[in-house]
Amino acid sequence: MITTNWRTETVPLADRADALRQTIREHVVPVELVLPSAAEQVHADVTITDIGSLQVSTVRANPATVHRTSRLARADDEPVLFISLQVSGESTVVQDGRSAVLRPGSIAFYDTRRPYTLLFDHGVDMHFFRIPVRDVALPDDVLCQAVARGMGQDGGVPALATGYLRRLAESRATLDATAAHLLAAPSMELVRAVIASESDRPASARGPLYEALGVRILEHMRTHLADPDLSPASVARAHHISVRYLYTILARAGVGFGEWVRTERLDACRRELSRVPPTTETIAALAHRWGFRSPSHFSRAFKAAYGVSPQAWRDLRHPS
Repeated sequence: MITTNWRTETVPLADRADALRQTIREHVVPVELVLPSAAEQVHADVTITDIGSLQVSTVRANPATVHRTSRLARADDEPVLFISLQVSGESTVVQDGRSAVLRPGSIAFYDTRRPYTLLFDHGVDMHFFRIPVRDVALPDDVLCQAVARGMGQDGGVPALATGYLRRLAESRATLDATAAHLLAAPSMELVRAVIASESDRPASARGPLYEALGVRILEHMRTHLADPDLSPASVARAHHISVRYLYTILARAGVGFGEWVRTERLDACRRELSRVPPTTETIAALAHRWGFRSPSHFSRAFKAAYGVSPQAWRDLRHPS
């Protein structure tokens, strides 16, 4: 996982506009960036993180206009799909003769293979998600139906995606490489489901929408991982499905409920035992907080997973 941080304050005043254009062109996408004519009015704070093939960018800046011209669209070797997620304020996405006005909590897609315009008349406060078109793996006509449409305000799959993507953008600084890798695939599945939800081709939509429920279930399980009462019944009840159907969805994702929960809880404990500075919490208390009812059962499971006892793991990470 690679993160790039860039701020105009680190660049001489006269060079800020050109430096910002170069940063966006080289790290995000080639576009024409129209900025205020006065150098002192050019302010931007940009954070760009690559999570596998998914790129997450957060931009806060003064008013600007972005043009993806026909020439740039033809010249680009790797087509990508973008999702804009409005954090605060308002912006407009224009593509294929449509326009979408975004307000806080809404999203819109746009495709770099065709011209588009992004209007930030009152400033930029956005998360942007960039995905290679080849990884989306949906027909072009389905993608075309999704661009420049405001989504996420009316519930359904887009609202789920909006919350998920916002949390991903806001928490990405805390992710280690393993967690980032594991998030890339379910994030892609959720994006496919959002696009499919806008399609008038039910056959194209069925699979991604099915996968989206799996993503939602796994996110629920991660959120409630430390709950000792987490069970197939509690998860099924939260999603208004039967336990049998829950097992069917998890099996399609290659997940066994009990094994997944145990593995994720052990990994959470392992990370906490490796924390710097070390926690003063007892191992028994830590295990109980992560849903292990028996300290002895936790110790046996930890040693089976990592080859050493929890105390030995802590001692190895924090030698006295």
